[in-house]
Amino acid sequence: MYGKIHKAEGRVKKRIIQASVILIVIILVAAVFIIKRAPGGGIDSMQSAIDSNASSLQSDRTALEISGFTPDMIQTNEKPMIIVMGESWCQPCLRMMDDLSELNRTIDDVEVRYMDLEENETAFQYFPIRVTPTIAVFMPEGEPFTPPEDSSIDYILYTYRDTGEHALTIHEGYLSRTQLDQMIEDLRNAG
Repeated sequence: MYGKIHKAEGRVKKRIIQASVILIVIILVAAVFIIKRAPGGGIDSMQSAIDSNASSLQSDRTALEISGFTPDMIQTNEKPMIIVMGESWCQPCLRMMDDLSELNRTIDDVEVRYMDLEENETAFQYFPIRVTPTIAVFMPEGEPFTPPEDSSIDYILYTYRDTGEHALTIHEGYLSRTQLDQMIEDLRNAG
């Protein structure tokens, strides 16, 4: 008697599993049908939206990036400038790209740029790059930026050996959006 009950329970469980699988397949087919037939929706419009966003991000990044670096780019700049120097494999650099693109697009009084060191190897001749990202900060016309003493950003000030004169201000390492905003405020307050 016990064996018959046990076999009956096994058949019931098997039928519940089969019914569940059939129900899941029906739900998935219905979902695909609804997405494909939805007005203004569907796979094609989703792909178009993704492509449009990717294109927009690429154009933002193109406006952000420096290619063919020369020191004249800094010397002739009329606004304060932040240059984030990194490499394609640098994860902290990549995490900063969205914020840098947005700042480059939305801020008019400070120029925010990105320089890929793999494409601009001459930058190693002009900047003391020990880590990526390295962030150089300039006043207009390439003048060295002197940060406020109470800034929450860890700036490193470099001087010329022969004169001791302030030559360059940098920050080494990743900066969050809040820290980038603070750096921009530091630049604005220095001018």
